[in-house]
Amino acid sequence: MERSSTLLTREQKRKKFKVHYTWIYVTERCNLHCDYCFFRHMHGREISLDAVEQLFLLFEREGTAPSTLIFSGGEAFLAKENLFKILNIAHRRFKNTSLHIQTNGLLIDQDSITQLRELGVTLEFGIDGHAETTMEHRCGLKPASFRKLTETIQACVKAGIGCGSTMTVHPHEVAHMEKGLEFLKDLGIPHVDVTPAAFMPWTPELVAEFKKNYLIMARKPEFRKVMYANEDNDWMSPGVMDLSLHPPGYLLGGDPFLCMPENKRIEFNLWDETNGQFKPEVLAYYQKAYEKVHQEHAKLPYREFVCHNFELMNTMMGEKYMNTWAINDILRFLTRTHLTLGIKKYGT
Repeated sequence: MERSSTLLTREQKRKKFKVHYTWIYVTERCNLHCDYCFFRHMHGREISLDAVEQLFLLFEREGTAPSTLIFSGGEAFLAKENLFKILNIAHRRFKNTSLHIQTNGLLIDQDSITQLRELGVTLEFGIDGHAETTMEHRCGLKPASFRKLTETIQACVKAGIGCGSTMTVHPHEVAHMEKGLEFLKDLGIPHVDVTPAAFMPWTPELVAEFKKNYLIMARKPEFRKVMYANEDNDWMSPGVMDLSLHPPGYLLGGDPFLCMPENKRIEFNLWDETNGQFKPEVLAYYQKAYEKVHQEHAKLPYREFVCHNFELMNTMMGEKYMNTWAINDILRFLTRTHLTLGIKKYGT
């Protein structure tokens, strides 16, 4: 990778380090094989507890903390013992940080529900609507496991755990969006993020159909009660970063870095394991790329949300590493729709 400088400027050194979201990928293993998942190049590894400790020390040393720690995978509950160790440590050390788990929900038992409630952890279930649609694209789900998933969601809601779901819409399922959202609403899920599947075969016609169907849903009061707006358009400002910690201990930008092969994860790894610090030349490269993305974002009307972490990767790679036209088009539309119709933000 070509960099304009190998050192941080004085201005960059003085700039306060801030972080918004931080993903911790506790394991690369998963018990499903979703056809739209962009976590490529899995090696079956788990995050090291030492890498997590170094990250937490970094936050404390910099006097900052993420607004939300997101635990993901793979499937996070395949590494249940380490997952709860990290959750307990984070709960003690970062009182103002929300703890959130992305999960397919198939491995959550009653003991987990009890612990999650005590720690104040929120859950984001991957469920795309009714059984047929969800099983079509979340490969490995069967009718029995889908029933178990719905029962687990209802048990978590009943226990008072903050729950939401990501209803990922594959281009082939655009026509079934309303049916899927109605199923999730009736299931009792209080927050549903209806979002397009990235890097799938979207066409301009399917993007237009997504928008049309989304507007129909958003204008119905019964659906607007569960649909929520992504809050990212409110926080983006220069100097604020997302981070993600990957097995065995790579520290990268946001979640799209799951797309990268091993050699690129090593190249863009922010972490210097020898001294527990950022690599100055890599941090400077991230900051330069973030500044470009922020400038592009500031030009958009309504401070519209774009999938900025994907754009960050494209900026850093120096080419269109990923085709983001469809997902950015839809996400900008979602921001306008949410602002116009006053759709609630998650957690409100």
